[in-house]
Amino acid sequence: MKNRNIILVAMAFSALAFINSSCSKKTEEVAEFGVFGDTTVTAENAVDVSTLPQLLAGSDSIYCKLKGEISAVCQQKGCWMSMAISEDEKVHIKFKDYGFFVPMNAGGHQAIIDGVAYVDTVSVAQLKHRAQDAGKTEEEISAIDHPQVEYSFVANGVIIE
Repeated sequence: MKNRNIILVAMAFSALAFINSSCSKKTEEVAEFGVFGDTTVTAENAVDVSTLPQLLAGSDSIYCKLKGEISAVCQQKGCWMSMAISEDEKVHIKFKDYGFFVPMNAGGHQAIIDGVAYVDTVSVAQLKHRAQDAGKTEEEISAIDHPQVEYSFVANGVIIE
């Protein structure tokens, strides 16, 4: 009787392991590409992210659609991402009303973002929080000691190709 119970428990654990591995694989495949947030966003009229400084010249904010390569994604839950404008500048992208997230493995993929761009001064506390989310070392986080002016973007929707 004891052997039979042991066999049943082992079979149950094997079945659970199979189900969990199947679900996780399927979730990863589904979440890799597509539209996040506003599902009506299209690639039409998107301009290269490198043009953002010219688009914002003389304005405090502008509604636009940008395309470019994702350079980083929040590694805690995909609640922000960034794109390089140039070698020295990037745009930090948040998602409207914290209403959606992007896959954490989206770095290096092309994306189209639709929303509002603006220039922002980011506090030391917020910069340290982002560094932590990005998986930076304690040494790198401790080295952050002054606010930073940067390009920011609140996306209504994102297309990851």
